[in-house]
Amino acid sequence: MGCCLSRSAGPNSPYPGGAPNASARHINPPPLTLGESLTSPPNAESQVPPRRRRRQDRGPLDEHINKPLRRHVWASVDRQWTREELDTERADFFDTRVTARPEIWQTLHSVLQVLWEPPTQETGDDGQTALQTAQTMLTAAEISLPTGNLVNGVYDSFGNYYSLPEWAVSDPQNLVESDHGKDEGACGDDGSNDETQGDGDDGEMGKEEKGKDVADAREMIQVRARLSETGQDITVSVSRTDLVRAIIKKMAAETKLPSSRKIRLAYMGKMLKENSTLESQGWQDGHVVNALIFSR
Repeated sequence: MGCCLSRSAGPNSPYPGGAPNASARHINPPPLTLGESLTSPPNAESQVPPRRRRRQDRGPLDEHINKPLRRHVWASVDRQWTREELDTERADFFDTRVTARPEIWQTLHSVLQVLWEPPTQETGDDGQTALQTAQTMLTAAEISLPTGNLVNGVYDSFGNYYSLPEWAVSDPQNLVESDHGKDEGACGDDGSNDETQGDGDDGEMGKEEKGKDVADAREMIQVRARLSETGQDITVSVSRTDLVRAIIKKMAAETKLPSSRKIRLAYMGKMLKENSTLESQGWQDGHVVNALIFSR
């Protein structure tokens, strides 16, 4: 009797027959039935449909749109380009490309050299052969064109962007092939010029030297340039009316630069035009210009 009376029959009784207790439930989930999986929800009503993607999949981020190469046609409205100016600035542009991958810049330069060549009557294809050759070079270097026009820039296989100015891509339609014709026309109005034409370069040099002799001393200026190779400064005495081309020749003679090297002058972060004076390009007395030395 005592043992029976000592049995606990309450809700917390560990013996069978007691009231159900929440702590007595199974800790582990019940075994899976046939057809169920661990990933399937226990109740179909709790399953929430996935949200619909709002952004369309446009492919990997490292892939860019690549359209076929086409020529760029344009006309200059703010400047009259000559062949000499165009060739000089194109050479300066590719000599000073230091960003991204140099081999891509070299390929772009080679591609443009193919496109710069005018079509010949022998091929009779209106430049299509050059266009196909340039396209093949771009494809081999894995260079993509988002619009097919080089003016809008290109991408390499690593996603680097390369920007090209309009005048570097193609010649303007209103290009002046040479400025020598203007000078010759001005001299041809004088009949006496025909008589001295036989003097050739000697006659022209004599006039130039004679003009320098009578030049006012106040027109002479001292130009100081900092060499890119050594960081040293050199000073040359020139006339205010001397073109940058003439100043470069004096600097090359002063530094005894070999013929395999060339000098380009830069001022305030901008390459100077060789067929203009220093002052016409913003240079002021006492300011230092940068003499950038390149291999020819």
